[in-house]
Amino acid sequence: MTEALRQFLDTYYIHPIIYDTGYNWVNTISWALLFALVLLALLKILKKLEIEIDEKFIAAVVPYILVGATMRVIEDAELILPPLSYLLITPLIYFLVFVCCVFALVISIKTSKTSYNLIFGAVGLIWFFATLSILLWTEELISPWVILAVSGISAVIVGVIYLIAAKFGLHFLTDKLNVSVLAAHLLDATSTYIGIDLLDYTGKHVIENLIVKYTGSAVGMYLLKLGILIPVLYLMDTQFHEEEKELKNMVLLALITIGLAPAVRNTLRMAFGI
Repeated sequence: MTEALRQFLDTYYIHPIIYDTGYNWVNTISWALLFALVLLALLKILKKLEIEIDEKFIAAVVPYILVGATMRVIEDAELILPPLSYLLITPLIYFLVFVCCVFALVISIKTSKTSYNLIFGAVGLIWFFATLSILLWTEELISPWVILAVSGISAVIVGVIYLIAAKFGLHFLTDKLNVSVLAAHLLDATSTYIGIDLLDYTGKHVIENLIVKYTGSAVGMYLLKLGILIPVLYLMDTQFHEEEKELKNMVLLALITIGLAPAVRNTLRMAFGI
């Protein structure tokens, strides 16, 4: 029984981290549940710190999402060796950035009660530019067109959705935070499409691999993202009450994170040829 449990943990949890082999159904579901628990814990921490989860706070968190993605690329480039590199592989990297993020937030609050978001965001930006500088110093930017392509294609699609929503009065698709969610996931879909269809990368996520397997293309990621996100955003816009606004914003922040983090990682990997 002990040996069977050890093999199970090795196969579905330990080896995907040690050998960076990607995701399977077991660890995908496990990490999703763990992510939900972390969100609940974070919500309680923020309430205890009397932090308002609004657009300013979410904007201040975004640099830390970029930090996590950039540090993941540093691991992809093998600039950090095992066992330290294991900390930069999912899900450990999320815990690492989460702890650092909370620490930076607490320090920012103690520094200034009125402008903690500005300080908090600035710390994240400095950290992001530091990690990005490491990549620029050690790796060659061989495909800068990827950054322009991912950003440009995603911006066009978001712009079309916004114009259609504005014309037909679909206000939930013109809300700033909702548009940010769509933008993050369309960046992810575009980076996946370019990587798999144009540059011969392979996906590490279960669902994207299924899409490529049965359609022969990653273009289906666009349909998957929009097919899930638009109904979800509509339900959140219509079912959450005003007193639940902070919970709603926390969910939106989570959605931004799970879209933007892999999008930035994918884009940087392709741009640096890693």
